[in-house]
Amino acid sequence: MIRLALLTSNVAAADAIELISQEAGIFELVYRSSAVTDVEVRKLCSTDPDIILLEINEWPRMSQVVAQLKRESRRGTVVGFCGEWSAEQQKSFAEAGIIEILHEHFSAMDLGKAAHDAVHRRHPVTHQNILAFLPSKAGSGCTTVALNTAAVLANDLNQRTLLVEADRRSGTLSILLDVEGRGGLTEVLARSTFSGVGWSQNIQSIGKLDLLLANPFKPGPLPTWVDYYQLLLFAQNQYDFIVVDHPEVVNPATAEFLNAARRIFIVCEPEVASLKLVPLRRAELESCGVLAEKICVLGNRWESRRLKREVVVRTTEVPMFAALPNDYDHVKNAALESRLVSRDSSFSKACADLARRLANIEDQESTGPVASLLRRFIKA
Repeated sequence: MIRLALLTSNVAAADAIELISQEAGIFELVYRSSAVTDVEVRKLCSTDPDIILLEINEWPRMSQVVAQLKRESRRGTVVGFCGEWSAEQQKSFAEAGIIEILHEHFSAMDLGKAAHDAVHRRHPVTHQNILAFLPSKAGSGCTTVALNTAAVLANDLNQRTLLVEADRRSGTLSILLDVEGRGGLTEVLARSTFSGVGWSQNIQSIGKLDLLLANPFKPGPLPTWVDYYQLLLFAQNQYDFIVVDHPEVVNPATAEFLNAARRIFIVCEPEVASLKLVPLRRAELESCGVLAEKICVLGNRWESRRLKREVVVRTTEVPMFAALPNDYDHVKNAALESRLVSRDSSFSKACADLARRLANIEDQESTGPVASLLRRFIKA
């Protein structure tokens, strides 16, 4: 939840805004006052809000209040609201440190959007190694690719790596790995346990790889963008890589991962339906604000004799980043035995090569047909 503080001399407006904040469903109103004094501002700051919603009709007197808020609030981001304002006043608001401005009589949606834009401008997710894997359609093997690539980053390349299973209702990692007994993603989001002990109690590990797993049997309430934003703010200081196993359906909450990602891999197979769904997935990503240049195709269960790179690019309308070979028996046995795919398999070696490239680490021993297959499809 976003901690919201409200400061306005209009009591009727304060009542209405409190109801609006409840309707938005992402705010916790931690402070409200109609007395705009130094004492009230200090009290407000002591509640440590994320957003300070401030009436700024009486400008420039309120500029002094903004200055005090900036001095005394640890992380509060000021969002102003007023009736009308000129271009000159808007410039003055910005210079004073007001990040977003709302017209009076704003809606819950308006308040939510202003809060989203304000916190992202003031406290952005800046991690450079967030990677998202998203299937073109169910059954593309996206989860297996994400898991084994993340495991190489952590266990072989010594990169502090977190794998987040973002598919709350159909995530299968806890089933495939046969691990139970910890709350995982649902518990972390429900309790906002973004701290040492609370976090570690909900993490599973495979060697050095940390996993924040979904529980399809107890998915919990539908998360908001705030939940995933706060998760990323915490995790970006703990890990070198954050790998997200994303469901095929994108929503405003999971878009938080995708907009923060350095690279988004649409995982597909060399068959018609999987390839033709890639443009749809790409369009859905772009509709959520994801930059087109971050999106590429990652082929899975690939057999180079079946399709040429040019055909893939023409069909998917997305660059082909790499391909992982069809290694059915090794992948199947790993699932049956609840473990990672064998390190000596062609699939595992291809994941290792992919992980090294993502970590920008060259391996002089990475040679042979598997590495050659990957290199054939690497985007120039």
